[in-house]
Amino acid sequence: MKRFKPVKALPAGFAPAMLAACQQLLRQEGVQAKLQWNTQEVFANFDGWWLCSGFIPQARVRDDRCQLLQYAARLRIYGQFGQVLPANWLFAMNYGETKAVALLKLIRVLHVLNHLGRNGRHLPLRIDVDPRICHAYSDRIVDFTSRLLEVLEFPAHQAQMLLFLDERTAELGLSLLRRYRQHGHRLALGDFGAGAQDLLRLWRLEPDGLALAPSFMSRAIMYPRVREQLLALMPQLAEQGFALAVEDIVCDNMLAVARRMRADYCSGPLLSERLRRLPGDKARDAAVGAWSVDKKPDREPRLFIV
Repeated sequence: MKRFKPVKALPAGFAPAMLAACQQLLRQEGVQAKLQWNTQEVFANFDGWWLCSGFIPQARVRDDRCQLLQYAARLRIYGQFGQVLPANWLFAMNYGETKAVALLKLIRVLHVLNHLGRNGRHLPLRIDVDPRICHAYSDRIVDFTSRLLEVLEFPAHQAQMLLFLDERTAELGLSLLRRYRQHGHRLALGDFGAGAQDLLRLWRLEPDGLALAPSFMSRAIMYPRVREQLLALMPQLAEQGFALAVEDIVCDNMLAVARRMRADYCSGPLLSERLRRLPGDKARDAAVGAWSVDKKPDREPRLFIV
């Protein structure tokens, strides 16, 4: 696949010491994967599949202004002929424990390394932790993550963990939350509203925030009663100190509801598209400032980020 043809020169933003340190760490951990790079990113081949990282900007929208807050990492998997595969594909291969843990470690390295090289150190990174799909091996890389961040000199409070839990992984989730918190990470619950026990789990775990399930948000747009329930509950949770994330925002109506819920982190195709329309200089400046939303329909939108 042309995208994964290695080049000699490192991409801009990546230092040789970063690559060498991560490769050495992987060897020490018994991970048999070689880090490679093209002109834009670092990637790796695992069991015949190409792995790389995608990043979704997340922003706070207040008073028609946006401020970039952090990036959320996403695993990208490609086959040898360029086919795109779902993120849980490799975990459906029923790898043994050793190979599954090695895969998790490699993914963690790719996310942190590419974030530092492509996005810089000044903004936090959010990493998804989903023991539902990785056979409950998530607890095997907590200490590894700490060593990785230490090697790359990236503070733990800059790496937020988003936990995806269900009834089967509830106890493991409590253990993960405590261990990551001991290392200094912020934590949030993902897919909130998709499960019947989510509110009880929120009170029990007391995370720093939560990410609303995209399906819940879609129903809120379609059904006024669901929307009323969300608008009654979410501001109360915000008052109690939970940071709310609303993702997959695809229309102005969804953005308006997210703002009424007092969401701290907003992201999705609607805002990402507006970011891509910005000139290069403004897109770079977006990382440290805020731009207005121009509401006039006959002019180019100036929302700078999500």
